[in-house]
Amino acid sequence: MDIEIDQSIKIEQTNRDTAVAFSNHVSRCALIRAKDKQELQKIFRVAGKRRMFVYRVFAILVFLLIKDYLQKIDTITIDREYLGWEFQVKDYLLQEIRKVQPAFEAQRIHFAFIGKRSNAHMLAYQVTRKERKPDQVVTFAQVARSVVV
Repeated sequence: MDIEIDQSIKIEQTNRDTAVAFSNHVSRCALIRAKDKQELQKIFRVAGKRRMFVYRVFAILVFLLIKDYLQKIDTITIDREYLGWEFQVKDYLLQEIRKVQPAFEAQRIHFAFIGKRSNAHMLAYQVTRKERKPDQVVTFAQVARSVVV
């Protein structure tokens, strides 16, 4: 299965909830609340790694979204949200994936412009507009378990 991943409301917009969705013949969306993002951001600030907050949290959200489908996924195409930092997102995502699937190959993760017509984009957008409920709500504690700063 090949999946596309998109987000609505970037991680760094800590005053609003963020939705991350994937789509193919299966679609799922995860939401993280603004207050949880703010708490996570504090951890990175204290550690002196402010810039890593966005890329690490985004990668963890993607992982939590897809982890139950890893055995079925052939390729992951992530929307180009963070140009110039894609290597970092990919590295963090691979670290999480390889905790549960050590043989997962890096070349299975790609970045491309997904576009507004993508089902993943529409799903994430609908969740942030509260037109649809997320499949999962990711908490501060779930993300903090994976954060090593």
